Amino acid sequence: MNKDSLKALTNAHAWVGLVISTILFIIFFAGSISLFRDDINAWELNPHFAVNEQSETLILDSVINTVAKDYNINTHGYFILSMPTAEQPLANLYFEEKISADEHVDQHLILAPNGKVIGKGNGSSWGDFLYELHYDLHIPEVGLYFVGIVCLFFFVALLSGVVIHWRKIISKFFQYRKDGKKDKLLDAHNLIGVMGLPFHIMYAFSGLVFNLLIIYQISYAVVLYGGDQSKLLTAAGVVDVHLDETKIVLPVQGLDNLYLTAKASLGEVSINRVSIDHFGDESAAVTFRGADESQFSTRKEATYHIASGRELYLTKDNFDNDLRGGLSVISSLHFGDFAGYLIRVLFFTLGIGTCYIILTGNLMWIQKKVNLRVEKQNLIGLKVVYAMTTGGFIGTIFASAVGFVFARVIPIEAIGRSDLISYLFFGCLFTAIVVSLNIKAQKQFAAIFLKITAVILAITPILDWLFVSQGIMAMLKLGYYHVIVVEVMLLSLALFCWLIASRLFVNKRTEADEQITETINISVQEQTPLST
Repeated sequence: MNKDSLKALTNAHAWVGLVISTILFIIFFAGSISLFRDDINAWELNPHFAVNEQSETLILDSVINTVAKDYNINTHGYFILSMPTAEQPLANLYFEEKISADEHVDQHLILAPNGKVIGKGNGSSWGDFLYELHYDLHIPEVGLYFVGIVCLFFFVALLSGVVIHWRKIISKFFQYRKDGKKDKLLDAHNLIGVMGLPFHIMYAFSGLVFNLLIIYQISYAVVLYGGDQSKLLTAAGVVDVHLDETKIVLPVQGLDNLYLTAKASLGEVSINRVSIDHFGDESAAVTFRGADESQFSTRKEATYHIASGRELYLTKDNFDNDLRGGLSVISSLHFGDFAGYLIRVLFFTLGIGTCYIILTGNLMWIQKKVNLRVEKQNLIGLKVVYAMTTGGFIGTIFASAVGFVFARVIPIEAIGRSDLISYLFFGCLFTAIVVSLNIKAQKQFAAIFLKITAVILAITPILDWLFVSQGIMAMLKLGYYHVIVVEVMLLSLALFCWLIASRLFVNKRTEADEQITETINISVQEQTPLST
């Protein structure tokens, strides 16, 4: 590649990275934490409903009878039971309660291993909030596709980065020049980027698959199946076992026998989810789903008509379809759930490393612009990038830290608890960006802001033991360490933030910073046009 082409590609790489940097940082930071989503949900909920016995098989018919007596379960809604497992002692039941003909309420009940209802978990969704932030930014309808487009640009940035660095990828692999600031940032950016390249490619690709799947589906349906989506779904291995409602009321019973039938039919499968379609109707069907522990990323399920016990569907080999099996493999790689905590810790480390890559990329761009003559600057744009890097990046970590604190201190039964925590998160993030836009000393502000964030992250484990120490001890005695896992993660993030504050940012602004800041202020006040 000649010099001009390389320069053009480098500029394209920088601008693509800059445009998507804040959103990409949020996606990777929330995604890294979401690798421990089950642990976070257990950390938030389990200490409030500590049990004294190990997990055992639920008596499903007893659970159904108890819940059906106390709640008017919506026949047309969902009914999902997450079973107790070796990692999770409590069962979680999710269903839709019918209040009136047009009004329905989502319910989340917590069940002890013996099937007894011990509380409600409607407000305990902090782990799920972070996960949804990762894949759709909590933007209704379009958020999923927006994140998919960001993943596409991330993929482009990856490929361009490899091409730019290709000639020196071996000879300069371990290079780290700690004396020059720009060189130090560049070497860290390149080193972490190259070491994590397979990880980054996997996440960029799987993010595209999950978030833009509807686009592929529409394209295939139009091009290959003449617009017949039913043929597409059949080819994709989606088995339709839906039965039409009969409008005949029939109590749900006999699930324990069907559970044993499913266990015998599915083989070495740990059934962890039971769902019922058309609850209370004669057409009701139950689906048992679980993972085959003898194979990599293999999920199986069996569906039965409850009234007659007739088998409607039985998986014989990972959803009986190469496409569904392939998507299951991609899903396992994306969520890191195929090799216990070790692989999740590795993915978490690489995810936080990716956040550092995004940060160093922005800082290099800022440093490059700072070193130019002031008259050649787009000063407003520089100030916005500066502020978004400080307020957007650190603000995301700060808002998450605040979310963890309030997820611990707000009573689990408080009305509107999950909504309040989500409002606090977005309020903290928005405030951080606004404050950053109005701060002159960006580097000093960033250093102080990071240290405050580190302190808040470190306070959360202390609050755990102040508020729910008895519940934590009860869970630890039974061998459930979710709280400890989350605390270690938070303390690791606190250390990361403190180190970045101490080493990446300096306490004094350079003359260039002072000159640019002063010029920006004068330009804004006088409303003079700025050259690009």
